[in-house]
Amino acid sequence: MRNQNWVLLTMVVIAILVGMLFQSAAVSAMAQFAYADDTVLGLVSTSTALGFVAFVITAAISIRNRRALTFTDEVVGELKQVSWPTRDETLRASTTVVLTTFFAAFLIALYDFLWKNLADLFLFTEG
Repeated sequence: MRNQNWVLLTMVVIAILVGMLFQSAAVSAMAQFAYADDTVLGLVSTSTALGFVAFVITAAISIRNRRALTFTDEVVGELKQVSWPTRDETLRASTTVVLTTFFAAFLIALYDFLWKNLADLFLFTEG
């Protein structure tokens, strides 16, 4: 593997996210079933312990999974080959998107105002 540090960092971040997901799900499930989220050994809550267990299991499985490591290594390798836009290109493209969005919003507001007044005129409503 050429990008071992990035691959391991990715696996750890994924495991942290899975642990956080399990911790949040445990808090929600415990609240739903009126189960107290007590502390385990006086250190952490039950939901946090479940999240940590999920983190450890996910990290162990993903780091030992050859297919996942190969896939992540190839993704990092491909991302290194991407030609990223310069600061000026990014600024120009972002400005174009923002101005186009404002123009489209203005046109929609104008059409809405015109159609509302036209409908009020023909339907004889006051509002």
